Order: sequence, then C-alpha cells, then structure tokens
Amino acid sequence: MARRDRIVVIDDSANDVNVTRRFLERKGFDVVAATSGEEGLALAAKQPPDAFVVDYRMPGMDGFEVTRRIKSDPLLQTIPVLMLTGADSAQNVVEGLGAGADDFVTKGSDTEILLARLRALLRVKAYQDQLRKLNEQMKRDLQIARRVQEALVPSGTFRTPRIEIRSAYIPSETLSGDFYDYFLQDELIYLFVADVSGHGLPAAILVSLLKSYIHTEADTSSSLAEFMSRLNDFLFTVSLPTQYATAQLFRLDGENNLVYSNAAHPPFLLFSRDRGEVVLHEQPGHLLGAMPDMPFEEHSIRVSAGDTLFVYTDGLTDRLNAAGDFYSIDRIARLLEQSTDHDLDSTYETIYGDITAFASTEEFRDDIAFVVTRFQ
Repeated sequence: MARRDRIVVIDDSANDVNVTRRFLERKGFDVVAATSGEEGLALAAKQPPDAFVVDYRMPGMDGFEVTRRIKSDPLLQTIPVLMLTGADSAQNVVEGLGAGADDFVTKGSDTEILLARLRALLRVKAYQDQLRKLNEQMKRDLQIARRVQEALVPSGTFRTPRIEIRSAYIPSETLSGDFYDYFLQDELIYLFVADVSGHGLPAAILVSLLKSYIHTEADTSSSLAEFMSRLNDFLFTVSLPTQYATAQLFRLDGENNLVYSNAAHPPFLLFSRDRGEVVLHEQPGHLLGAMPDMPFEEHSIRVSAGDTLFVYTDGLTDRLNAAGDFYSIDRIARLLEQSTDHDLDSTYETIYGDITAFASTEEFRDDIAFVVTRFQ
C-alpha cells in the first residue's frame, strides 16, 4: 500500500479545521488537526509531516509566527507551508511569504484550489527530497574517492641513505588535481610533482592515471626528456579535451647528479648549504597533455650533502590575502636560508606554518602541494 502524505492543519476554528481535515482525508491524505500554533508544532515535533496548512489569524501564536518557527527549525525547515490568508489582503500575503510560507490560499476559497496548491508544494518537496538524497550519496561517494586519492599520495616522510623528504598535500576541495610522488627504482630516486587542471572527480581520475604511468613506465634506459614526451602523449590520449597538466620530474643517481625535466611547472628552489644561498631554477616547457608529439628538455645539477630542494604547485603563490598580497616564493627562499643548521623536520614545520598562517581569501584559495627534499 502506497504511503499517504501526512498533513498538519492548524486553525483555531474547530469547525474550519475539521472541514479541511475531512476534505483532505477524502483526497487520500493522512491529516492531523490542531487548533493552536503550539499544538501544531508539538504534533510536528513528534512526527514531521510532509506539509503544513496554517491559518494566518489565530489568537496567541498567529500563523506568521508558526511559520517562522517552522522555518527556523532544522528538522522542519524543508517542509512546505501553505498559508490560509485573509480575503483580498495583499498585506497578509506579503507577511506570510516574508515569514517563510511557500504558498498561500485565500481562506474560504474553493477547496479544489487549496488541493491544487497543496499537491504542487508536495511535488516540489518530493523533487527536493530526491535531490538531497542524491547530494548525500554524492558526498559519500566523493569521500570514498578522497580516501582513494589520499592513498595515492606517498607518506609525508621518506628517507634513504642519500635523501630525506617531507611533503604536504593541502586540498581546497574534496578532490584535488595536485599530486606528488617519490620512489626508489633501480637504485635511482624519482621525484614527481604535477598539477592537473580543474578540480573534482575528472582531475582526481587523471591523477591516478599519472601515478600508475610513472611507476610502470619509468626506466633507466630512457632520458627524462624522452619519458616526459611519452607521458605527454599518454596524457593526451586519456584526458578530456580541456584537461592538461604542469609537471616536474627529478631523478637522482648515486653520484648526486640531479636530472630534471619541466613541463610548464612553476620554478623550483635549490638551497646550497656550501654557499648559503637559494637559487631559483626556471626552465620553459610544454604543458603535459595539451598537444601530442611535443619535445621536452632535461637539465642536470650537481647537489651536495645538506642542499635542500623545494618544489610546489602554483596554489602556493596564487594565495591572496585580504590585504591584497600574494604569497611570494621569496618567503620560502628566506626560510631555507635561515635553516642551515636545522634538521629537515624543523625546516618543514617552519615552512608549513608560514604557508598555513597566510590566510587567503575564498576566491584565491587553491590546492597546495609541496615537497622539501634534503640531500645527504
């Protein structure tokens, strides 16, 4: 048997409330009647109805106040209110809608008009209920996807005899397009950082594909330039037409040669312990996945024990505070230069604290990922 919609009718006139109740019951509704606002709210608190029919003029708590209380109650505020207003009184309609009523019917009108308005409100409520259920399901699905994505990002701490890494992943939304990875393969250490265009599920899917590709296809027989060209072609085939990525790929060998290739990614910082200064390395490069068959370059740097590498996504320097200032990469450079005698954990905590303390506006809040690497 189909469920009957439950209606709470509130009218201080016992005769009027019974007439309305009997009419709606004959039309297939489950009706509960109340002769005061307090009684009607108490009935709704015990079992929320599907709709209210409320008389505007009642002693004590009138219909406007009843409606205001319904719309301020988190458990009742989504339930439609059909208000019975005075005949030919525009002011009653204005006050009723202002109190939160969803529609109105002039008291004493043809009951078929009341029925039509009530059914229309119930249809809207049914649509809204469906949307809320879908929204909740989407939230649950996105949370699951978020946990999967977090599992793709490596542990925030990574150590080998030749390298030490601390990293942070600060998403602005449930799913992010920022990504980094580091791993040891054939005695070589790889570090990869990327920023996929857009947010949400499409960006997250592309991130998972990137991780799979770099782990399965990275090899010592190819240069990083060749690898980035193959990665570009792969990304072009699997991404949406509007999707692309910026990226940097690093490879460290056993003699402390740091080879890297850039794909339109923001410049990175390298602090030299011996010189006590930070150098910003900026190399041009093509976007990943925007066009097929694009050439990439690779470059090499000799690093020494105590040197520190800082790579990041552009959400860091896109942060704008209320004073109109962008977060400057020079802030990181100064922190690195001040960290000569600090261990990596202390350096990381200082950088993380400076970034998170820089309060960005909602309009300029983006995903942030950064990796701090110290060579041994």
